Amino acid sequence: MKNRESPIEVIEDIYNKHYQYIFHFLLSLTTDKQLAEDIIQEVFSKILLQPEKILEINNIKSFLIKCAKNQLIDHYRKKKPSLFKDDQAIERLLVDNYSANKILEVNEINEILLKLPSKYSFVIIARDYYGYSYQEISDFLEISLVNVKSRIFRARKLFLTYYQEVNNGD
Repeated sequence: MKNRESPIEVIEDIYNKHYQYIFHFLLSLTTDKQLAEDIIQEVFSKILLQPEKILEINNIKSFLIKCAKNQLIDHYRKKKPSLFKDDQAIERLLVDNYSANKILEVNEINEILLKLPSKYSFVIIARDYYGYSYQEISDFLEISLVNVKSRIFRARKLFLTYYQEVNNGD
């Protein structure tokens, strides 16, 4: 980086240099290209709020990956109530000719997931809904593989308890 470049120019250079890498990293976590692009825009929007801070960072690539990962986690936390109500999920339900019972089951599952602590609902959704491997979840959450397996086991056990409560109450 040239000493005469302003922080904004530096950020623009960083964006151009690392955009594809961050984009592919995010696509490895979500198949939604638009979401990946939105996350990148959000990360750089936050960086632009304090452009001089970027000059203090030693490892830009790892900083950007960490920011993108955290932003994605925040996105899913905020979106948690509507994870199964997005347009694509509804379209898949309709296209696949799911019966009214299947739609009720999806809503029931969604309600149960909302009752779970976020650390449990996140791993269940990542593993069972999106199909991520234990290792991918471990890398994403930065916890051990044993911890991921244990968390998924506990999450499923708690999910089953809530599911039985809901179905026995009918």
